[in-house]
Amino acid sequence: MKHILFVVMSIFLSTSIFANDDDGVNGPYYAFYHLQVPNPGDLIDSMNRFWSSDCGKEYPADVALSQEIFNGSYTSTHFIINTFQNSADQAKAVEIMRSCKAGIKFLQEISADGVIPTMQYMGYALIDENDWTQDTVFAKFDISIEPESEVAFANAYLKMMNEVFKDTYVRSFGLGAVYYGRDRFTHWVWTGAKSIPELTDIVIERGTHPAYATFVNDVKDIRTVVNSTQVQILKGWARQN
Repeated sequence: MKHILFVVMSIFLSTSIFANDDDGVNGPYYAFYHLQVPNPGDLIDSMNRFWSSDCGKEYPADVALSQEIFNGSYTSTHFIINTFQNSADQAKAVEIMRSCKAGIKFLQEISADGVIPTMQYMGYALIDENDWTQDTVFAKFDISIEPESEVAFANAYLKMMNEVFKDTYVRSFGLGAVYYGRDRFTHWVWTGAKSIPELTDIVIERGTHPAYATFVNDVKDIRTVVNSTQVQILKGWARQN
């Protein structure tokens, strides 16, 4: 497992990464678009049509559609996640969706199908271990952390996960920081697996590990859990250019 250099992390936490991406070299950035979707099949069909269009072939991101199996009181049923490698890619995607006929048609189609946007945000993974793209189900925790406590929380979280990793089976996990759209929470934490039963086993083993109890005690005054979600990826669309 790779380890995060917290001197570098502190720089990211104290300075807006998007303001420092003039050359388009930082990233990846994760953009979440939460939606209320009455017919997921229609949404997948619309995304397939866009992806096969000339504009879709130029769309500069890896994209996945996920179902929020359990999400508390959130009104969204699904979310689309875009993975941009740098801010230049994100800017190109915005231009495609507002000027390309196929992009405009896609937005018109999903609106006509009754898809309702509920929330959107974009951020950067401060901790990103073991390639989450190899997993299909996730436990996602939306949390709020005060700015002065971000580094302390990240250190405590990574210390805990490294201890858990020594003794139990762990797949992907990470900590993301919301930079745009942080009106409900400031960070998200995820744990990945290949199936719901495997995810359940991983979450239970982590929750009963002694390091987890220490972690909870260490962060009890600096972290607020806003929501927890069980997520399953329905389909992915790989970047084509």
